[in-house]
Formats: sequence, structure tokens, C-alpha cells
Amino acid sequence: IGFFVGLFARRLKVPALVGMVLVVIILGPLAADLIDPNVLAASAPLRTIAVMVILMKAGLGLDREKLVQQGTVALRLGFLPATCEALIIAVVAMWIFKFDFATGLLLGCIVGAESPAVIVPGMLRLKSLGWGVSKGIPDAILTGSALSDVLLLLVFSLLLNFLGQGATGLTLPFGLTINAFVLLPIQIICQIVLGILIGLITAKILVLLLTKQKWTQNAVQETLVAASFALLLVVLAENLPIFSGYLAVMVTGFFLIEFDAPLARKLRSGFDSLWTIAQIILFVLLGASIQIQVLEKT
Repeated sequence: IGFFVGLFARRLKVPALVGMVLVVIILGPLAADLIDPNVLAASAPLRTIAVMVILMKAGLGLDREKLVQQGTVALRLGFLPATCEALIIAVVAMWIFKFDFATGLLLGCIVGAESPAVIVPGMLRLKSLGWGVSKGIPDAILTGSALSDVLLLLVFSLLLNFLGQGATGLTLPFGLTINAFVLLPIQIICQIVLGILIGLITAKILVLLLTKQKWTQNAVQETLVAASFALLLVVLAENLPIFSGYLAVMVTGFFLIEFDAPLARKLRSGFDSLWTIAQIILFVLLGASIQIQVLEKT
């Protein structure tokens, strides 16, 4: 039903995700309650898979020459808007809601985050239409959006841990202690650098297995192997939070283009097909998980 309502919404010149989310709000626990609770319980891992697919699509759609042409534009798009937005919201929240700075910054990370499920298809569509391609605008926005999400997700998780456990920082030998907020920039840089490095290594492994060793027999198997490696990166990052799994997935797709362009083209087609299914799962489960009743408590 979500798929067909999404098609109907697209005919009305409305993004398909709007139709999918709205119809599932009606069919979900808030109204008709027709969705099996077991489906809702499995929503988190399914949404993770869907986000992995769209990030891999983004990486496979990047153009190195356009990024080089842009210089530091992508980096500035990734860090400056997200940082300014989060800080301004934190200050405003301290004034309006009487939050402390850490809680206000937590709210800023929530409001400032961008959905790759919205940004990536939009920018890839612009590339297919040829809009802004000569100036590298879609590539810069794709890269900047990924870096922005990495920054905000990392700050959000660290702040959540800081507020929840009352962490004071890192204790060093001789009784020295580093404040948690001082550690924040170091952790951000570590996650980004290691995410890029691990993505590079994963791309090399995929080229070795799929092209040189020829472990697979067709494009479908190649897509499944690449998707499995990408999902492994996301799962490892959740259990070993020293690198950004989402950035590593996107970087893997980017370096696949550099190392083996024919393989990258086949994988791009395969992930396009996977996204057709994954977007339904992502937006439908997103609509089913919305809890509008919490507004009654505020």
C-alpha cells in the first residue's frame, strides 16, 4: 500500500516518501493498527539496511573530478552549516526552554541532521538531468551532506552518553583528566579519518574478490556481496564506535569507482534496484514508528 500511495503522490508532484509516511500513519498503531507488532519490532535493523543502501548509492554516484574542481566547498558544506545551526539552536534553547548548553546542543543535533534518504535521491536525480553537473554542485552537496551527518550523529551520540552517564572525561596517568567536551573534536577527527581509511580498504577487498578472484558469477551476486560488506561496516561501527560506519560505506562506493569503474557501474545499477525496495521499507517503517501522542504531554 505504501508503494502504490507513493506512486500516487508522485503523480500529484509530491515526493513519494510523503505519501508512504502518511498512509502508514493511518494504518499503524496511531489509527487503524493493522500492522503486526513483530514488523514494528524489526524496524530498526531494516531501516539500517535501507540507509546503508542509499549511502552506497551516494558513494557510487560521486565524481572525483568534480569534487577536486570544487576544492574545499564540500568540506565547508559539511561542517559550517551543521555547526552554526546546532550552536544557534543550543543558545536559543537555553534562552527559551532554560536548557543547559549540553542539552541544547543535543536538540541542535536533532534539528540540524539531514536525511540521506531525501538528499541522495534528489542529488542523483539532478545529476541524471544534468542540472549543476558541470559545476559539480550535486557532488559537493552529496559529500557535504554525508560529512554533516557524520558530525551531528557523532556529537549527538557523545552528548547522549555524556548526559546519561554523567561522564567527566578521560582519566590519564598521574591523575590527569581531559574534559569530555575537549575530547569531542579528537573523536570527530578520529571517526572521520578511520571511516575514510576503512572505506578505502573495503573497496580494495571488493575489487580483489569480485574482479581479480572472480568469486561471483553475475551482477546480482556482486551487488549482494558489496551490500553485505557495507552492512558489516555499519554493524561494526555500532559495536566498535571508533569510526563512522556510514561514512565508510559512502567512501567504499567512491573508491570503487576509482579502482574499477566497470564494476562500479554494475554495482550502481544493482543498488538502484535495491533502493526501489529499500525506500519502501525505510519510509513505511518510519511512518509506523512516529508517536504523535507524545505531543499531548508537552
